[in-house]
Amino acid sequence: MAYARFSRDSDVYVYEAEGGLVCMGCGLGSGIETRTLARSEMIRHLEAHLGAGHNVPMDAIQRLRTEIAVEGDELGK
Repeated sequence: MAYARFSRDSDVYVYEAEGGLVCMGCGLGSGIETRTLARSEMIRHLEAHLGAGHNVPMDAIQRLRTEIAVEGDELGK
């Protein structure tokens, strides 16, 4: 399930995979991918993208916050 996909309004592609979250083709760091095990970690990562001037759909961040409230922070637990 994708939280955000590359588009005119999004510089990030974030999805859930194997008990974690992936920022594929990440524009921060190595440019390959960034993986997190917790939703809050991905929120911080997406906020770093915003700080770098990248387009990040705010609904992706809101969806992660909602999931934390309903399902908890850690994935796969």
